[in-house]
Amino acid sequence: MNKRRYFANKAWFENHKGACNALAFLYKFLPYVMVAAVPALIIMKAFMGIDMDFLRMIYIPVFVLILTTVLRKIINKPRPYEVYETTPVIKRNGKGESIPSRHTSSAFIIAMAAIPVSLPLFIALSIIAVIIALTRIFAGVHFISDVIVGALISIVVGLIFFILL
Repeated sequence: MNKRRYFANKAWFENHKGACNALAFLYKFLPYVMVAAVPALIIMKAFMGIDMDFLRMIYIPVFVLILTTVLRKIINKPRPYEVYETTPVIKRNGKGESIPSRHTSSAFIIAMAAIPVSLPLFIALSIIAVIIALTRIFAGVHFISDVIVGALISIVVGLIFFILL
């Protein structure tokens, strides 16, 4: 998102308080939905049988979380509100570590972890993951590239460990 588009987005949310409140709710609430999905998926898979997919559902999301955290520290790209010297739509104080988006990568790998359990659940969690990615952009805390990289990391890792292997 370029500077002009960033400020237009920010102004729109500032002028539409209901939309801003909805964005704030989704921004904060949906990551909790994804976190709650993890033990639910593990329990569902345990009832289906403990196998390699069961173990992957535990260690692959942790691996992706660590990977994205390390990449963020190494790259240390500034966030949009830092680059454009303003405040984000949703207040945030952090500096740097913008790429990859950790919320986005976590949401997408949790969705991918649902593949061995339930295709409809995978689809539902994938939709939530996309919404989480969009809220990070609309909130002004991530560039589009940040969420795309976060999603791609998880999709590639998920394809390898939940589909190919």
